[in-house]
Amino acid sequence: GVETSVQYVKGVGPRLGAIFQSRGVATVRDLLTFFPRAYEDRTRLQTVAEIREDTVATIPLTVSGSRRIPLRSRGGMMLEVRCTDSEGRALYLKYFHVPRGLEPRFQAGARLVATGKVKSYQSRYEIVHPEITWGASAAGAAPAAIPAAGQWPSRGVPPGAAPPAAEAAGAEAHVGRVVPIYTEIEGVPSRTLRKVLWEALEKYSPQLSEDLPRRFLDAHALPRIQDAVRDIHFPAADAKAAPQAIEALLQFNTSSHHRLIYEEFFKFEYLVLRNKLHRQKEAAPPIGLAGGDQAVQDLTRALPFALTGDQQKAVSEILVDLRQPHPMNRLIQGDVGSGKTAVAFVTAGAALAEGGQAALMAPTEILAEQHYKNAVKFFGGRLNVGMLVGKTPQAERTKLLARLAAGEPMLLIGTHALLEDPVVFDNLVMIMIDEQHRFGVEQRRILRRKGTREVTDPASGQKMLVHPHFLVLTATPIPRTLALTAYGDLAVSTIKEMPPGRTPVKTQLVAGDQRLKAYESVRQQLREGRQAYFIYPLVNESEAEGFTDLRSAVLEAERLGTEVYPEFKVGLLHGQMKPEEKARIMDQFSRGELHILVSTTVIEVGVDVPNSTVICVDHAERFGLSQLHQLRGRVGRGKHQSYCFLFTQKRPSEITQLRLDVLEKTTDGFEIAEADLDLRGPGEFLGTRQAGSLPFRLANLVRDKEWLLKARNDAIELLREDPDLLQTEHQPLRDYFLREGRLQSDRLKTS
Repeated sequence: GVETSVQYVKGVGPRLGAIFQSRGVATVRDLLTFFPRAYEDRTRLQTVAEIREDTVATIPLTVSGSRRIPLRSRGGMMLEVRCTDSEGRALYLKYFHVPRGLEPRFQAGARLVATGKVKSYQSRYEIVHPEITWGASAAGAAPAAIPAAGQWPSRGVPPGAAPPAAEAAGAEAHVGRVVPIYTEIEGVPSRTLRKVLWEALEKYSPQLSEDLPRRFLDAHALPRIQDAVRDIHFPAADAKAAPQAIEALLQFNTSSHHRLIYEEFFKFEYLVLRNKLHRQKEAAPPIGLAGGDQAVQDLTRALPFALTGDQQKAVSEILVDLRQPHPMNRLIQGDVGSGKTAVAFVTAGAALAEGGQAALMAPTEILAEQHYKNAVKFFGGRLNVGMLVGKTPQAERTKLLARLAAGEPMLLIGTHALLEDPVVFDNLVMIMIDEQHRFGVEQRRILRRKGTREVTDPASGQKMLVHPHFLVLTATPIPRTLALTAYGDLAVSTIKEMPPGRTPVKTQLVAGDQRLKAYESVRQQLREGRQAYFIYPLVNESEAEGFTDLRSAVLEAERLGTEVYPEFKVGLLHGQMKPEEKARIMDQFSRGELHILVSTTVIEVGVDVPNSTVICVDHAERFGLSQLHQLRGRVGRGKHQSYCFLFTQKRPSEITQLRLDVLEKTTDGFEIAEADLDLRGPGEFLGTRQAGSLPFRLANLVRDKEWLLKARNDAIELLREDPDLLQTEHQPLRDYFLREGRLQSDRLKTS
């Protein structure tokens, strides 16, 4: 069946099987669900006169000669093949790594069709590492249609690489049609992959199990799993297909794509929502009724500022959650500077007032220290706060840990240091995590475990486990589709309103030749007694690895200090410095002893110097929009007008221009987050590691928004009716979860 090892598929064997397994393709099922990442329209053959730089083209060519050129820069040789099209115009094919046995085939007069991205080099067109289809028939034959789903032959020419003699017969698989493009597996040529897939589909696709309840598929008019999988690997669109059909394929907008996208979302949402249901059955100590609510009111009054309407709403939502006998699981999202931490602090006061302990974990020492200083500044001695970071002296650490273990009500603010074994809480009832996408699932779980303990239920006398309440803070506003997936088991509080007295930061794009003018504007601010940040993507030149035009923080700090602003003091801050060194520089900047701080993105989150009014970000095109928005949030924190200059290369590309325009136009983090998700995908928000843990092979959160909502609604309906999948029609789905879902479920827990 489909759980058979991939090496037993015809054409694979142990050697290829091992390569497949190293890429996570272990069984026939894995192979059949190794879906194309894109499609290429090869229904139109072009001539050299018709092609354009930076587009993918498919061109019939005749070889006129080839030569090897030594590569001075990297050693080794490059193969260059000169070809001409039917009109005699030249195109060059280049190989830096020549596949075995390929070079002898480039004999003068050989006919082929090349597909690949066209580049222009020394005013002539070339394609580097093209995909080649050999033979005259490839260049001229009318393509034979691959059968549509439902007319599948029992045997047939695999649309892939037949052996060379029969190659022309199989050529129509690569030319004259829309061809699937797969993520490359080194050591497995695309043609071999297509051939292997054809064999696997032919033998095993009837055995693919239909996991989803039939009524949901019928409600959305979606095809059977077997047909959908075949269709996706070997689509029926060829040169005779209507342009709309080809377009639909290229956009992943066919009913077969919808079928598999819906299934991915459905299974995922079912798990996330089931986790939420289970969480509601867990026990937690209710907080608030024994003096907690009163403490929150007192702390709110003690603040040196009034809470905004949004902050008050977030506080009351948290208090309602804390009163429940099951764990709160809430996310507070709010723009940079909207005052999320003030909300976290006053609500932690409820836990402390009733004898509990609370922990706030931040991703960096700079941020943890800042939270600690703010807590002390806001509340004087009214909130018992401690701090634990990597550099906390041993004597202080020992005292702090003894107070915790003795059960002293305290809010402990720290970094990963909170996760270490010696840190033992006696009564941890509330956990807060700042910028949770910076932490792995495992780290959150360790912290949660530190607050899980056994108590005796006063009513029944039975032993029971109680869990801590959980609050997540993020300054990266999360688009709705992402909130439903990555954070689907969290209730969300949103703080949009800004504290009064904040002036919006003016943002300006600065192309290469306007740099000096921007430097002058910065000088003006410095003369008025303000301070400035300069941000660079790299610490040292050596990191550039081929990006020779990238400016690095170390060199630029030198240049700005000696050439551009010799009359001002320049400091340097980056992630490779020792924590005490970083703290010293930050301290000098905070006290106004440094006028300019040159830094990498270590200052992205939480650095607060109200006197700094300018931030310049170099190579802005290399940062995500949400990251740039976070960086921009470092200024505009005082009463003076602030500015953000985004430096780009001389002529930014169209997509860079589009992205950066969004920042010029709006300071609304939510709009920016939506645009970022549209333009860059979910990795930007979740931190790439975690984005990788969203188990979608085909589904795309931006493109397939409406399918996500359909799947979520259906999953909610199913959980209402039959949460444990005991009905007969839900048996296949139950089997699926027993087989694979448990693994996923554990990975998906947000805490």
